[in-house]
Amino acid sequence: MRNIDLTPLLRPASIAIIGASADAAKVGGMPLRLLREHGYAGRIYAINGKAAQVQGMTAHATLDAVPEPVDLAIVAVPAHATPDVIAQLVRNRSRSAVLFTAGFAEMGEAGRAVQRNLARMAAQGGVTLLGPNCLGLMNLRERVYATFSPVALAGAPPVGDVALVSQSGAFGAYAFALAREAGLGLSHWITTGNEAGVQVADAIAWLANDPDTTFILAYLEGCTDGPRLRQALAAARAAGKPVVITKVGTTATGARAAQSHTASLTGEDAVYQAVFDEYGVFRADTLDGFFRLGYALSKGRRPQSAATAIVTVSGGVGIMMADRAEALGLDLPPLPEACSARLRERIAFASTANPVDVTGQIVAQADVLADTLVDAVTCGAYGSVVAFVAGGGNEPAAWAAIEQAVERVATSGANVPLVLSGLVDDVKRHWLEARGVLVFREPVHAMESVAALLRARETNASLDATTIDGESARVVFPASVPPDAAALDEAEAMALLVRAGVPVARHRVARCASEAVDAAQEVGFPVALKLRSRHVLHKSDIGGVRLDLRDAAAVRQGYDAIASAAAQADLPGGFEGVVIARMVKGWGEMIVGVKRDPVFGPVAMTGLGGTGVELCRKVAFGLAPLTRERALAMLEASGVAALFRGHRGNPVLSLDEAAATLMALTRVGAAIGDRLETLEINPFIVTPQGLIAADAVITLERDA
Repeated sequence: MRNIDLTPLLRPASIAIIGASADAAKVGGMPLRLLREHGYAGRIYAINGKAAQVQGMTAHATLDAVPEPVDLAIVAVPAHATPDVIAQLVRNRSRSAVLFTAGFAEMGEAGRAVQRNLARMAAQGGVTLLGPNCLGLMNLRERVYATFSPVALAGAPPVGDVALVSQSGAFGAYAFALAREAGLGLSHWITTGNEAGVQVADAIAWLANDPDTTFILAYLEGCTDGPRLRQALAAARAAGKPVVITKVGTTATGARAAQSHTASLTGEDAVYQAVFDEYGVFRADTLDGFFRLGYALSKGRRPQSAATAIVTVSGGVGIMMADRAEALGLDLPPLPEACSARLRERIAFASTANPVDVTGQIVAQADVLADTLVDAVTCGAYGSVVAFVAGGGNEPAAWAAIEQAVERVATSGANVPLVLSGLVDDVKRHWLEARGVLVFREPVHAMESVAALLRARETNASLDATTIDGESARVVFPASVPPDAAALDEAEAMALLVRAGVPVARHRVARCASEAVDAAQEVGFPVALKLRSRHVLHKSDIGGVRLDLRDAAAVRQGYDAIASAAAQADLPGGFEGVVIARMVKGWGEMIVGVKRDPVFGPVAMTGLGGTGVELCRKVAFGLAPLTRERALAMLEASGVAALFRGHRGNPVLSLDEAAATLMALTRVGAAIGDRLETLEINPFIVTPQGLIAADAVITLERDA
């Protein structure tokens, strides 16, 4: 696994600008201007083959004339000149380079070939390459401005502990401006462009170990190195550094035509979501959400529990906040009786349930708001307190009460976050934030911030190694499976699952009607007859399935009908017999599948099963092999868990055992490795004995 040290890029002691321009507005002039205006303290070298001076600095004709190897070279030359420049970097023993130039992989195959060559030259020469076709980077604390974006000319955000990483330069520049507008303190700003060298994953991995960064915002369009991204996200999680990602491009692309439910339901975006879920990544679908999460997670304190108090001056808004709290999994226990009594004594018609409605009476009795907030924070019943004050922040008496409450909370010693929603001007907002109070205009956003902070606290920093690297074991296929097989037949797939400890329906194989009758009598009536074939995945489509056969005559008729259907289908290899399986009766069906993603490897899915799975499409995903925690979470998220909780008077079953079965199945999928295309059980029937697989499909990649 690659482990790129970005220190020369982000903390350079010396910088050379190759293609430095006297025009500060040009690509080669802007970084020189920014470095000097912002006070970069390291050594700067201007490289210009046609001018002796650039922006008042002595210029060198080539990098070869610079008296030392530089930590960072900023390359601003035309695409055709870049190979010679990379050669200069290698000769100079430069440690890193930012390549602004466009005209490479984004231009087609010829450009991709040139880009691969540049990447190879840089890697062989020990040069860490950022770009090409990128907007560069900034280290705000050390005043490194290796960018040609003019966005920094209008000023920088405050120096802080939030790092911003983006594959897109335009998104990165806009986000930089929004961070400045929001007063969000940045440590680093990195754009990766075409990612010939440094990827977003490399930036996240380095920032996970950076003492100046405690929180990471990232914009992602795609990923070509799944293990590297997983390792980076694991490093951030282990370091306790929350990651918020905006991932665009949410449609399934690049998959071959779906031949199973698993393939059709597991699109590209579902795979990314599974990765994000695995490592506790916060996902934002909008720029507003991107920065709201960044604001909350970088400035807010973590609640110690999900118990939340809502204190509101509006009953209607309180209900809105309570609805969102319930959807987010927050608890709303009632105000303790002693606190309730104090409030009712002063405002008899106040609601002392949760939400706690102090009503609009605070206009006349503003101190009631302060006392109620302090009671909620200090009573010991809540992990966080959210207050909706409407326009109270702009009303002198109400604002005085809010100030008093915040000061009293600060001196109380209670470690309970206070979040405020309402209208306050910038001066008041800054005053509140300086005292640890998050401020939102939208009440629902206040509730979402509490849920995000709680999730950040609960994210376990320890990772099971299998969630990063998968299983090292490999499955041994039954001897009947040819080396170039594109699939296993059902009997072969069932045999593989049995060895892994996955419960399957009693079954036998028959190649003639008499054998089918004997097998049916052995497994026990009623039985199902299914065509045995590696070439037909959905056997019912060609008449290859007969169900609920209750005697020998029905089995003979069913066998003959399936043989006839196979002959009409003209299957490769001809008719190979049938699988006879005991009919399994239960009260619910689920589907479990594993699909090999070309970037991230095996991905598991589960949901309510049967023929309606593609209509329902309520499925959950996780990286295979599943951990127990992830398997349980998928059972809950997909709605399948309800089948195990005494559904319609049926017995209660163990969710832990169901999770263990999912784990065993996904270990098989992971162990098949690169040969796997899809593994699917549909239906997995919920019975009094637990889960029993009634059918199994395993398809393989021939060229793996």
